[in-house]
Amino acid sequence: MDDFEKSLRNRLQKSEFKKEWDSLQLEYQIQSELIKARTAAHMTQSELASKSGVRQSNISRIENGNALPKLDTLAALASAMGRKVKITFS
Repeated sequence: MDDFEKSLRNRLQKSEFKKEWDSLQLEYQIQSELIKARTAAHMTQSELASKSGVRQSNISRIENGNALPKLDTLAALASAMGRKVKITFS
């Protein structure tokens, strides 16, 4: 286990930090999945923008964690990559 993991584990013991960490997990998952799907499709942000109708700057903000997209935006991005959005509750 590296220093980051040790530090994170210790901080997650504190309820306030854990609450904030948990609240950001959905946003992190969205940006991570979008980046993985786009790179797997061998597309740049500009190519995805052209194909989806979503501005490249908006794609960048989503991927950088500076914006949380609406479902219709995610659907347009997924469609442009030949994919579908799947939502599960676990």
